[in-house]
Amino acid sequence: MKRVKPSAFGSGGAKARRSVALSLAMLVAIAGHAMANPDAEEKKAGAPSVVQRLLETPYLTDAERADIRVRHGIWTDQDLTDVARRARAAITRGAWDDPALSDAKADVLDRAEGMILRGQSAEALQLLGANDAKAPSLRALRLTAAAQAAHGEKEAAIKTLAQLEQRVIKDRQNSAWELVEGVRGLHLKSQIEGTSKGAQDFQSMMSMLARAREQLDRLCWTAPLEEAILLAEKDNRPEAAEAIEQALDLNASAAEAYYLLGRMSVDSFNFEQAEKIAGELRELAGPIDRAESEPAGTHEAGEPVAPYADMLESRLRVRQRDPQGAIAALKPTLTRFPGMLEARALEAAAIAASFDMAGADRALAELDKLSPGTHLGYLFVGKALSEQRQYADAARYLEEATTRAPKLADGWIELGLLEVQAARDDRALAALEKAEALDPFNVRAANSLKLVRDVAGFSRIESEHFVVRYRPGVDLALAREMPAILERIYARVTGDKPGGIRYPLDFKTVIELMPDHQWFSVRITGMPKVHTMAAATGPLIAMEAPRLGEKNTVGAYDWARVVQHEFTHTVTLARTSNRLPHWFTEASAVYLEDAPRDWNYITILARAYETDTLFDLEEINIAFTRPKKPSDRSQAYGQGAWMYEYIVTKYGPEAPLKLMDRYAAGDREPQAFQTVLGVTREQFFEEFKAWAGEQLIEWGMRPKAGQPELMTLLDEWRKTLGAGHEEDPPTIEAVDGWLKDYPDHADLLELAVKLRVTANKNKASPEMVPLIEAFAAARPGDPTPHKLLAALFLDESSPAHDAAKAITHLEFLDAREQNSASLSVQLARLYAAEGEWDKAWAKALRACTVAPYEAANREFAATVAIKRGDFDGAKWQLETLKILEPDRPIHAQRLKALEDLKAKKH
Repeated sequence: MKRVKPSAFGSGGAKARRSVALSLAMLVAIAGHAMANPDAEEKKAGAPSVVQRLLETPYLTDAERADIRVRHGIWTDQDLTDVARRARAAITRGAWDDPALSDAKADVLDRAEGMILRGQSAEALQLLGANDAKAPSLRALRLTAAAQAAHGEKEAAIKTLAQLEQRVIKDRQNSAWELVEGVRGLHLKSQIEGTSKGAQDFQSMMSMLARAREQLDRLCWTAPLEEAILLAEKDNRPEAAEAIEQALDLNASAAEAYYLLGRMSVDSFNFEQAEKIAGELRELAGPIDRAESEPAGTHEAGEPVAPYADMLESRLRVRQRDPQGAIAALKPTLTRFPGMLEARALEAAAIAASFDMAGADRALAELDKLSPGTHLGYLFVGKALSEQRQYADAARYLEEATTRAPKLADGWIELGLLEVQAARDDRALAALEKAEALDPFNVRAANSLKLVRDVAGFSRIESEHFVVRYRPGVDLALAREMPAILERIYARVTGDKPGGIRYPLDFKTVIELMPDHQWFSVRITGMPKVHTMAAATGPLIAMEAPRLGEKNTVGAYDWARVVQHEFTHTVTLARTSNRLPHWFTEASAVYLEDAPRDWNYITILARAYETDTLFDLEEINIAFTRPKKPSDRSQAYGQGAWMYEYIVTKYGPEAPLKLMDRYAAGDREPQAFQTVLGVTREQFFEEFKAWAGEQLIEWGMRPKAGQPELMTLLDEWRKTLGAGHEEDPPTIEAVDGWLKDYPDHADLLELAVKLRVTANKNKASPEMVPLIEAFAAARPGDPTPHKLLAALFLDESSPAHDAAKAITHLEFLDAREQNSASLSVQLARLYAAEGEWDKAWAKALRACTVAPYEAANREFAATVAIKRGDFDGAKWQLETLKILEPDRPIHAQRLKALEDLKAKKH
């Protein structure tokens, strides 16, 4: 059994936990884009504890020292033999079922708070009402209002909080802890009734917290914690993380701080960190040994529950598209505490995320019985559905949340962000302006509102199936070229060729060409940083402009291939209402890129097959959202597309489409596989693995029948050398001897080429050509032999120099290149040298697609167009140059010269 060890200044768990807390807070701050000073942090972490210095004060009694240790989360077992202290510790560590909180010896307010946290608001009101204090403390008023609000007594809560507000205004508080309680009460008031003075109220509360922390008691950890809560509500993650760090520095056992940190981690997609924090919360809420001489009461049957951990895990699982896991995570807490409003609201959200709308409505009805008129459940359900791209249903629930709480900003913010992603900018503007009026400090809302207002000034180009929006200026250079390419993508993805989704859309897809990464990220998440360059939200695909720049993160990229992937998501979402297993969603999109299989995928898949670590149909979904090792997500993408290809190959091109329709109808994957493929998922996986093994042989990644493993040949050869040669590298002569017996053995050919190239200063030589070509044939997906041969044939100093022979190998490499136009340009020049102007033109255009903002590519393309007699094509490129470089008069001069040339030709 684990227990919380003594003191942050001893050698116990709390000290280790404080170190973890600091590092986790820093990670969130970095994820939220705050810049930290590592040297300062190191000094802070190693500085003497101010709490320790306080405890060393000689005039303190033992009881006072025990109270201080409990207050700062560094209690000892002996401290907790006192029921009152144990109850206070239970509140701090999130152990709300600790029997001390039901013991009459505990402080009445601690017992009442425990009841409220457990969802027992009626019992809390009864206990607080029996308290005969003539002048209730601010904490007592705050708890009374919280219980009243949770019980659906909104007007009574507002009245109680009005009394608290008067006390905060009139009575100058000299206790930091009580002043924080006053602020928490004011915060609760704003959450219950909203406010027309959002900015003023927020600043007022932050000022009071600063006074509590800086003037009244620098050891008051609840002050920075409440600051963090307020800042997190504003989506100000960097400053919230800093405040959490300050709170945990003063109390490393503050479960509420960890829970907030965990929620921020989930919102930042830092799933690994959220998992760690959930584990920390479970440890904090776990059992604590106590002296048997002074028991704190009889514990309920069963292990202690960790509500913060369960709720955090539920949030995490919903974000990872694992709604069943989210529901299961909440079961321990809701079994023990069925009246917990937040847990009930999270349960409704998880049920909705599993597309069980009737079940979600039943859960919301039960929540209404607990707290009549609450908007919380509708808010959580709407947000979960929005993340699942269920925009129509999400809007319905979020609109109900705003109806129930029209003066609260949170519902308007989520509704506005939903409409941003759904590309309904008029609706987004209305909701976000409402949110701004109520909460002008919310970062995501402010970012998104600015974006919507700015995008309203974007220019647009429409085609039959797309609307391209772009910022006026240089982005016109790419935007005006996009419709023709997009329409080809539309025909492929929605069409009936193998792999096509066969589902015409009844709406135009919006393509937003964002000028830089920050613009793109805000469109997708409301925050200024996302780790990708394009994303589909359904009817909208946002993409970062493929160019280099201070605010651009990826530079040139094959945007057409990327958009074809993302548009596949748009179409499959429309056909299935996004009710697809995660792996299947990505598999169809990778398959429909119509690109050669990535060599990185091939090597990862071959390794996974040989080590028996291919993902089954449960594991592959987890690998996308909860990867255990760095290669898991890449393997999931590659293996998913491989399994999709297997379905098309074995069951026909209709099979994936029939599966989509079963998913759209509400079938789970096991049922859909049985109905469409006639096999269980387990049977499918075993049959896929057998097929995959044969594929790997064709790819040259496994020996053919009758061919030994390379390591077997090496081991046998080393044995012939005798002792002391167990690690000897193979010689060229030995490998050549093996090749006589196995001339198409891919591993032997690779080794033979590698040994020769290494011996020749890492270059191929003319006599190696047949061997390298045999290697390329034996392992058709490996770029290495093509790189060697291309370099050799292009080397003017080599006797093998023959630029025309390099073309085949450069084509192989260019078909797989996604982030550079250099190979396309090189191929265009080679084709031009051969007088093959049509091929040169095709490659010049590809260069302009991958790197559309590179003026040199445009100039070369114009030259090729003129050479092939395509004056319209040349004119297009020169006009594009005028857009890219408006301050260079030479482009206008060239256009005039082109017109003159065209006139002479005609």
